[in-house]
Amino acid sequence: MDYYAIVHNDFDGTASASVYARAVSSLPKNVWFTEPTKLHEVLSKLELRGVNTIMIGDLGLNESTFSSIIEALKRLRDEGATVQWFDHHVWKDEWKSKLKELGVEVYHDVTTCGAGVVNKVMNPNDEVSKKLASADCSVDIWLHDDPLGEKLRRIVENDRSFEWKRKLIEVFYNGTLWNEEFQKILEKRINEELDGYRKIWKYVKVLEVEGVKIVVAIRWKGPPDISYASQFLMTRTGADIFVSANGKAISFRSNVIDIRRFAVSLGGGGHPLAAGASLRIPLAYRILRKFGIRGPVIDWVSKVVVDVIKKEGIVRYERKNIH
Repeated sequence: MDYYAIVHNDFDGTASASVYARAVSSLPKNVWFTEPTKLHEVLSKLELRGVNTIMIGDLGLNESTFSSIIEALKRLRDEGATVQWFDHHVWKDEWKSKLKELGVEVYHDVTTCGAGVVNKVMNPNDEVSKKLASADCSVDIWLHDDPLGEKLRRIVENDRSFEWKRKLIEVFYNGTLWNEEFQKILEKRINEELDGYRKIWKYVKVLEVEGVKIVVAIRWKGPPDISYASQFLMTRTGADIFVSANGKAISFRSNVIDIRRFAVSLGGGGHPLAAGASLRIPLAYRILRKFGIRGPVIDWVSKVVVDVIKKEGIVRYERKNIH
């Protein structure tokens, strides 16, 4: 079966493409890794060239690009394409309705991760796919209930190149979820992370808003990434919320608070326990940051965080049985 895959540029996107490939017993003729904000660009440039099936996985929708996506999909449908879209982010009902009117097959389920949606729909009885989806969901939607997820996420993110992710899709497609190469990468990453944890404190500030402790950080170079750093810092400080800003975007993490509300308030979105939004730090603060002066930028980000939390309020998140 010839098809194109368009997936999110992360572990969940890679896992979604792998589970789909196992379901249709074929690797994609080509795969694009992208972000939700750039999906419309990929679709508008896509040429079928004899391939009539398009799989979209782990990519949500944004109001600002929705009309462009509809226009691009209408063209592809008119050219004879079958489009299957698997996602788990929060959608508006009208988005699903408009896509279905175009003939797009929409599989939307917010109770699992992207790979979990594909697994449920396409091959629920495949043991390899179930294990991969379980590992993926564990880290993608912050369940932290499958140790393989913490290991595989480090493997996927060890190399940011698309070539590496394409290689992993083939490895997972062939039924391998762990091997000697992965073990060596894991050991190297863990050592790098341990070194990074010792340096991370100079990028951090601890706040308290409405009785809830919050860790605010500006991005540092190298490991650990924000997901692992967030767990480390929240545990060490007793905080319930972790916030990280890298100059262009802000990320929220928590184990017990619905932080998606804060991301949405800033124009973004995500999951109840892991979400983010665009946030452009003023140039003056970014210049100071380059010279090693971190205080002003940390204070600026902290003010944004305090303001949005006071505006939206603290809402505890009730975990449900998912997957």
